[in-house]
Amino acid sequence: MDQSRIKKMGKVLHRSDLGHAVLKDPPKLPKIGSDVVNENMEHIGIVNDIFGPVKEPYVSVKVKKEWDEKITADTLLYVIDKRRSDVRRKRRQSSSRPYNKSQK
Repeated sequence: MDQSRIKKMGKVLHRSDLGHAVLKDPPKLPKIGSDVVNENMEHIGIVNDIFGPVKEPYVSVKVKKEWDEKITADTLLYVIDKRRSDVRRKRRQSSSRPYNKSQK
C-alpha cells in the first residue's frame, strides 16, 4: 500500500450512543466512506459522518463489530485516502449495464 495515502486522523475522543468512534478536528478532513485503520494497519471501520462547527469538525467512524471492545478513548486512528481512479473503478464494477450512446 502506498504510504502517502495513509493520513493520521487523531485519537478517539469518545464512543457515541450508536457505538461510533468520535474524533475531533482531524488535521485533514477525510471523505465519507473512507477506510479507517489502526497503527497496525488493521481495518477498523469506515468514516460514517462529518458534523459540528466548520472550524472544529467532528468525524464519526462506524466501527466493525469485532473491534467494538478494543476501540476506546485515546485510540489512534488513520484514514486511507481514496484515489479518484479507485472511485472510477468501483463505479464501473457496480454498473449493471454499460452505457451505450446508440440507445439515445
